[in-house]
Amino acid sequence: MDREVPAKLAARYTRRAEPVSLTPEELDFEHCDVTRVVPGVPVWAWIRFPGAAELVAGEAFGWTSRAVQVTWTDGGVRRVTWVWASAVRRRNDQVRNTALGERTAQANDSGTGTHRPENAQ
Repeated sequence: MDREVPAKLAARYTRRAEPVSLTPEELDFEHCDVTRVVPGVPVWAWIRFPGAAELVAGEAFGWTSRAVQVTWTDGGVRRVTWVWASAVRRRNDQVRNTALGERTAQANDSGTGTHRPENAQ
């Protein structure tokens, strides 16, 4: 394996276009309350870039009923963007396949996300 491959990949990622975030109109904070948590919830999220999408392992620190704020590391750079809730799945539950925006409030529910996609690294 070429020793320069990791450096070349990191350089490619830091030079590429910025992620496409939801607009203020789509987020509609005036009518949608934001829930904030610390520490963040580990998630898999589809992040849009101009002309492409990428499944990333990140954390959700905030969400509304329709959108999730995802933080992840991209080529050594920490990024934050808002995506639709349907593009996000929790990383640590092997049973449920529930988007953050589709939560249930069962007191005895111990599940916290979805299984890792087969093609995810």
